[in-house]
Amino acid sequence: MEITRTDLIILALLAEKPSYGWELDATLTARGAQLWAEYSRPHLYYALRKLEKHGYVELLPPQPHELKRLHQITKKGRNALGDTAITDRLLYNRCYFDFDLLLGFPERFRSDKKDFQEVLEGRRQALQQELAAIQEVWREAELAGKISFGRFAVIRHRIKFLKSELDFLKWLAKNTPDNWDSLSRPASG
Repeated sequence: MEITRTDLIILALLAEKPSYGWELDATLTARGAQLWAEYSRPHLYYALRKLEKHGYVELLPPQPHELKRLHQITKKGRNALGDTAITDRLLYNRCYFDFDLLLGFPERFRSDKKDFQEVLEGRRQALQQELAAIQEVWREAELAGKISFGRFAVIRHRIKFLKSELDFLKWLAKNTPDNWDSLSRPASG
């Protein structure tokens, strides 16, 4: 079984303490994980079942008068968190951007410059909304006075990425040729 990012997030949280599924979801929401990791509540529960099936997580016996059961990381799960092959994959994995599909295959998505400018504007608005959301998480964390260096670094990294992507969109809007098949090079910068 290949360990996914969602699996690693779950294992990392369970390494802190056993938790219910809803509790993991609440913790991830409180930490702003939806802003820096692809995760959803249904995927979280799917990943928990998968991790249990493969021995990375186990369910603790139910408490009296409780229907829900706590999930606990196993030794195999702890070993996965310390596995250098997994860590190396996180460190050295190539970074791909879904938006690049629109750039690489414009004839399959949008063909004329006017339509492409609309696509760029939609992308710009989405990035600005995401940037505003993560900056709000930043402000809330600062006001609460409780922010770990790791969380600080994640938020700062995400903000820098979003600002860089917005700068790239400005450049792209300014330098988009009328003919995508043109070999003429746009201005550098």
